[in-house]
Amino acid sequence: MFWQWFRYSGPVTLQWRSQSDRPAGHSHPLPQPGRFRRRRLGLWALLLAALMPVLPATGAQAVPRHPQVLVAPHDDADSLPDGTEDRLSSPTTTPLGSFGGIRYVQYDGVFEGRTSTGRFRVPYRISAPAEPRRSNGTVLVEPPHFVVGLGTLNVYLGRDFLFRRGFVHAGVGWSTLGNRILDPSVPGTFIEGGIEEDGGRVDDEIITDFAKALFSGGRSMVGKVSRTYVTGFSDSSYPILRLVHAGAAAGVFDLAVPITTEGFDPQADLAAGRFDGKIVIVNSEADDSTNLTDRGAALNRYRFYVVAGSPHIPDPLDAPLDLPFPVRQTTPASFVPALRAHFLQGHDWVRKGSPPPTSTQLRTQNGTVVRDAIGNAITEDRTGRRVPRLPFVELGEARYISGFVGSYDNVRTVQQLGFSSHEAYAKAFAAEVRDYQKARYILPEDAADMRRRAQLCPPLTFTETYRDHYTEFVAIQPCTAAAR
Repeated sequence: MFWQWFRYSGPVTLQWRSQSDRPAGHSHPLPQPGRFRRRRLGLWALLLAALMPVLPATGAQAVPRHPQVLVAPHDDADSLPDGTEDRLSSPTTTPLGSFGGIRYVQYDGVFEGRTSTGRFRVPYRISAPAEPRRSNGTVLVEPPHFVVGLGTLNVYLGRDFLFRRGFVHAGVGWSTLGNRILDPSVPGTFIEGGIEEDGGRVDDEIITDFAKALFSGGRSMVGKVSRTYVTGFSDSSYPILRLVHAGAAAGVFDLAVPITTEGFDPQADLAAGRFDGKIVIVNSEADDSTNLTDRGAALNRYRFYVVAGSPHIPDPLDAPLDLPFPVRQTTPASFVPALRAHFLQGHDWVRKGSPPPTSTQLRTQNGTVVRDAIGNAITEDRTGRRVPRLPFVELGEARYISGFVGSYDNVRTVQQLGFSSHEAYAKAFAAEVRDYQKARYILPEDAADMRRRAQLCPPLTFTETYRDHYTEFVAIQPCTAAAR
């Protein structure tokens, strides 16, 4: 579990690389860092600092910024000697348990070689079926986030979600800034290429080199690879979109899933032929989605979704209650159910050609987000048709305030919502869940959990239960009659 790792491993030292992996002769100018991205990274660093009193320190912390120059000059004299290839070292193997009847193991080793700008030696971690034939043929590559490492695996999608479906997950160090190195305890790691940043180095090209190595030296661990995807959130989404922009992800990744990202325009890259895969982006309301809203420029390869009311960092709900995680009880609004649904839709898009639902956006007027009578943002699809929001947002149970860390106010009771009884409320809530599921914004298992949480503590609503009975809400256990 991510939370066990976070408790015992704690924060790490930060390192950044940012040489964009690109075909020889291509030099596309990349987006420069904006104030929103720098602010996000600074806030993540503050979150890290907030956790420091309860976590053992494993290294110095630094506040990362996006590099001003992302493409390092190529030096032909620095190319690999003849016969030298990137290499995955023999790993240590750790059992992970069984997921949906599939036994998984974790492989930890070192990936070393040379990108177009310099040598590297970085940790890698692969989670795969103990019997490679049990995989679904899909490898999901994740560059680690500088604070929480492999957060898409361990927090947002989750091990159970991926592993019971047979996915292989593969992470690799791509920077020497913090947890981007993946495991700072591994001795002798270094990155000589890419660019310098805050005393460390960043080399995006390691990510694509690693993905390619899985087809050769990694076959004994991952089995037959039919598809390769890449994902990352916030800080770890940026190297993905830089690689797409530079043309380096073409022919390597079939699907890119950047999460809570901003500042890029991947539709222009698709139109220019710099990436031949598909892109599915999921953002919170708090993220600056100006360049990401679906313009219809690449309908057969691009989808963008935004979740009204959700913050940049949602409450993950599964953090142990004795760990003072800063976003606990901040808001029940989350983009995670939509993310899980859209990830699987992207998977089917690649495998079967079946397209995901139409992209969504927040309704705006004269550049300002349009809100309902309660104060919540209204969601529409790219054609301007209003679409379902999270059920408790749609019912107006509170005003859900987005931000780096979210909040809520003006919580309303069943009677204030206009229902004669909790039974009537629960029926209406279930109808909203059905609409959200019919729109394909939530999976059946997440929809079932949402309905159960709305009925845990009559006469309280979903949001009141989150506020007043958080322990029961997280565990999905009914409140005792005396506690209501």
